[in-house]
Amino acid sequence: MTEQRLHEILGQNVEAPAMVDKKLENTYAQLQGKRRTAKRKGLRPVRTVLIAAAAIALLCGTATAAYQIFRQDVAVNIPQTVQGFFGDSRQSWERTEIYDEVGHLNYWPKREVVSVDPEQAQTLVGDCLPESGYQWQIEDYTFTVEGYLLDETTGTGKFYYSVEHPGGFPEGSVDETGCLTYKSRISVVFSTKSDVDWPWISGKLRSVDMERSTAEKLYITEGGASGKLGWKAEDGLNVKFTVHGETDRDDDVLSVNLDLPGVKSVPVITAADPETGELAAAISPIAVRADARHIIEYLGPNRERVLGAVYYIALEYADGANYVILDTGLDNADYGMYDDEAYVVEVFNRLVDPHQVTAVLVDSQRYEVK
Repeated sequence: MTEQRLHEILGQNVEAPAMVDKKLENTYAQLQGKRRTAKRKGLRPVRTVLIAAAAIALLCGTATAAYQIFRQDVAVNIPQTVQGFFGDSRQSWERTEIYDEVGHLNYWPKREVVSVDPEQAQTLVGDCLPESGYQWQIEDYTFTVEGYLLDETTGTGKFYYSVEHPGGFPEGSVDETGCLTYKSRISVVFSTKSDVDWPWISGKLRSVDMERSTAEKLYITEGGASGKLGWKAEDGLNVKFTVHGETDRDDDVLSVNLDLPGVKSVPVITAADPETGELAAAISPIAVRADARHIIEYLGPNRERVLGAVYYIALEYADGANYVILDTGLDNADYGMYDDEAYVVEVFNRLVDPHQVTAVLVDSQRYEVK
């Protein structure tokens, strides 16, 4: 690709200084050296996308253009991605209560992890994964999204990505439970491109894949949910990648807006309330959304609606086993919330075959899956 060709693509004539010409020449050379093939469902040619804003910055910017951003398709190892989503490469822990130096209680409920069968995962969600991984070079950070799964019926998503930084990350970036902390100064926020009131799908618990991560490259699993339904997986995602500086100054932040293509929503089965016929629960391989309206209370003279809390959630399987998602001192979810209809939403920390689920238990409520 020549500079003139890039001008034609952008649809404008730009007069670039010699220094920028040199930057373009180096950038094109890098692109030529990074071409590779994505391995999923047969060989697929690489598609390297030059984001228009970055190209304009290169051509029209000053000598101190901030950074160059490219999205590149990259090959990913599907079994490793599946392991990152659902497997036991993340850390388990026992219920822990620790008081810090100023007397604040830090509490972690027990968390269990289980192994995953890659073939079963391929059967359940293989068609819903993106066609490749996607990578961006953002200054000296390399951000790679290896995979994501979206469930528009429960309003949830699971994301598996890595952040690489020469020289590593600040001390305390990963805590004793194997989760990314604010000390890493890294923020990744996923949101739907659908035109909805509540677009965010990101969660809070960011588990680090302890088997693949190194001092300079962290592999992270995140589950998230939106407070309202209505978005579509096929619309794709917006991603905001941010690295906060060591100060609170507005100019001490590296932040870019990226995007991911749409995918197929994961399959879901549902259970109805036998008395009302209303939706009682929806179960997918990655999440459950279940009726929790029994926790609604109306308090005060104005009878204001408030939500109590759900204390127990579990799935029962056809073979007699169960998956306890939430109980006293136990939390086996990657993310949990109540949506705007007072349904409880839990993103699983393991793979679930919805067709093997016979019942969803929410406190004393039992929803049979037939």
